[in-house]
Amino acid sequence: MCAKKKAAPRKMWRLAGEPIRSQPLSGAEQEAFTEEFSIYRRFRSGTEMGSSWVTPAAARVHQSAAEAVASALCERYAGRYGREAVVKVVSAAVAVPAPLSARMSQRTDFLLGAALWLLDHWEMHCGREEDYLSLLPTEPDRLLEYDIPFSDDLDHSREVLLRTLTLLYGREGTYRKEFRALLELVDQDAAEGLRQRFKAAFLDYMDRSLEVYTRLQPVAPELPPFLGANLPGPGFLASDDIPPSERPETVALLMGPELICRPMEEIQEQLGSRKAAELLSGYGTDDPYALCAAYLLLEREKDALASLNGLTAIVMICAERHLPWTHDDFDARADLSEPGGPDYRLRHEYRMVFEDESERDGPPDWLVSEAQLFYIATGVIPPRDQRPAEALIRWFTAHGIAEQRARELAFGAMFAYYTDAGEHGWKDIGWFSNEVGDDADALPAEAAEPPAAPLHGEDCAAQIDLLTRQVKELRGALHDAERMTGRLRAQLQDREQKDEAEQAELAQLRETLYSLRAEEGEAEESRGPLADLPWQAKRRTVVFGGHDSWRKAIKPLLPGVRFYDRENLPDLNAIRGADVVWIQPNALSHKCYYRIIDAARKNNIPVRYFGFASAKKCAVQLALDELAEEKNAE
Repeated sequence: MCAKKKAAPRKMWRLAGEPIRSQPLSGAEQEAFTEEFSIYRRFRSGTEMGSSWVTPAAARVHQSAAEAVASALCERYAGRYGREAVVKVVSAAVAVPAPLSARMSQRTDFLLGAALWLLDHWEMHCGREEDYLSLLPTEPDRLLEYDIPFSDDLDHSREVLLRTLTLLYGREGTYRKEFRALLELVDQDAAEGLRQRFKAAFLDYMDRSLEVYTRLQPVAPELPPFLGANLPGPGFLASDDIPPSERPETVALLMGPELICRPMEEIQEQLGSRKAAELLSGYGTDDPYALCAAYLLLEREKDALASLNGLTAIVMICAERHLPWTHDDFDARADLSEPGGPDYRLRHEYRMVFEDESERDGPPDWLVSEAQLFYIATGVIPPRDQRPAEALIRWFTAHGIAEQRARELAFGAMFAYYTDAGEHGWKDIGWFSNEVGDDADALPAEAAEPPAAPLHGEDCAAQIDLLTRQVKELRGALHDAERMTGRLRAQLQDREQKDEAEQAELAQLRETLYSLRAEEGEAEESRGPLADLPWQAKRRTVVFGGHDSWRKAIKPLLPGVRFYDRENLPDLNAIRGADVVWIQPNALSHKCYYRIIDAARKNNIPVRYFGFASAKKCAVQLALDELAEEKNAE
């Protein structure tokens, strides 16, 4: 008789990093989960749709995570909602056969939010930029250039953003190790904050969805439009992704990914319930960047919150829809500035900053203008001939912004544009002007030619609108050309640097070969005088290669230099943090050598070769090299 096969142990899931220790679901509750998932399996098998589906393996993971989380939620909501409601809400949202969270995790808009949070954190908390920049791909995926928003970030260069996005796209493949290393640069307190923020957003949605499920009543005999078939936007779900439901409350749950963050009137129209509309429209976040980064952390840790498919996607979709670039209407952009300038009148009393605030009660030190205050606070000279456009202020107020805040935003918009335009040399082109400029070269030939007859009224307005659109298109084309020129210039510079490094390396190899040949047959006493030893290295120096006896002899002669065992693979972090790498080639494997050279070249770190077998002669060589570098730097 065959022995009875033991059941595989259930996975111990974590919720926001903490083990889920709740009582497991009952047999009936587990059957409810199984039935919910089987409904979708049967539906999927009977359709000929070509869209992607959750794989059977992924579905099993989703179900396991959902059952564990549901058990914890049953305890959380005990006394407020019945266990049946909790099980239904979780199972219905997670069992959706469309891979919602997986789709979201590959969206450029979402990953850009995560990239900016990570870059902000690393910039603030890493000791050196090189700590994280060295882990990013040196060559980004240039196709991403067309996917990220048109405008640049004011803190991080577009090149760094592209490199970071390239890594995030390849976090499960090409850049798996680098991604893990970068996440380790997020300190524990910040990581815990990310987990708890994502958990809070998840629980907030659960509160709302349970209320909808238990309170929503049919208001019409017919079911509402199904799953975003008539909804604008990206369409995270297709109508064919989900089998029909007979319960409107269940339909409301499944429509969550499409309806959250929509205007309340639109949600009410779709669901036929004002209460449900109020609950779903009130769902949001005050830190979308953190939610984007939190998902990547939870995904890496295989947390249950990253494995709940539809429920995980809800939080991710909410985060993405709160990012600044989610909605971009280029043609709707207002004029940023108009002729004018800052207030130069000396009508503001200025007092020096003292440690004792009571000293500020005395007479003012100076009388200053607004322009002077701006310079004192920022160190930046404001534009002399431009001020925020009144049209831009009205554009903000038309969208519900208070006038004072609209003026603040208008000034910030103008200044941000001038900062970017000044860097790229665009500010003289008049991107957003509603008036046609006099420079005919700025327009296509057909636009530069005057009309056969003067235009009046509506015809003139239409012509101006046409020319304005052409100018805007030219702006985009010029921006693309400038960006391409910058990329080519950077590639050329990088190639020149690599060529210089390879030439220097070749010269070093030739010098080493000459020294080794000269040493053959030369008596020890006939060689040149030794430098003062021991030598305290002034640069961060690492040494690879050499026999054990050689390393034992040279270490006391070069205090401060780090030597690495030739039997072990080279430490790449040590190479990245070094000022110079020295190699003793007489005892170093090819595998180690090429690993060292590759890391040094990628990080633009010079490589030197010892040309002697004698430990003293090598120590002198290193010391003389440092002295030569010091002399060249003077």
